[in-house]
Amino acid sequence: MSTTPNHSEGFSWRESLPYVLWRADNAVNRHLLGAIKDLGVNVTQLGLAVHLDELGPLSASDLSRGIHVTPQSVATALSRLDKIGWVEHQPHPVHGRVVLFTITDRGREGVREGTARMAKVTDRLTGTLSSGGADHLIVELRRILLDLEGSDRPMEALWPIRDA
Repeated sequence: MSTTPNHSEGFSWRESLPYVLWRADNAVNRHLLGAIKDLGVNVTQLGLAVHLDELGPLSASDLSRGIHVTPQSVATALSRLDKIGWVEHQPHPVHGRVVLFTITDRGREGVREGTARMAKVTDRLTGTLSSGGADHLIVELRRILLDLEGSDRPMEALWPIRDA
């Protein structure tokens, strides 16, 4: 039984889903940061590099829309990735005011190493859950994301590059 005082009948702050998700997010984020800090990136920066590696050139606004992070946060993260040589930027070939970011060879190496470390963290987390628990948890968390964000569309370029 929880010793947390209930501020409204039947509600326990420390037993609530938002609180437990927040605590789990903080713990996982600290663990992830520890696993990748020597790569010189944080989790957001690594995630953006992974998307650029998988999807090809994208603008900051494409990335922002795709992962539901503010444009300012994406711009800051891309600036760091540019500074450490993981990405390059150039004007869009058709829409010159749009800046496209592309992963570099150094960025691909970082993505490979970061992804391998993420896989180890995933294995550790999966190992703490019951059989099938990770798959079930992912399904349920995606339901929450869909309800709160209203979309589960794959990331795509608003200004696609057309082959001639």
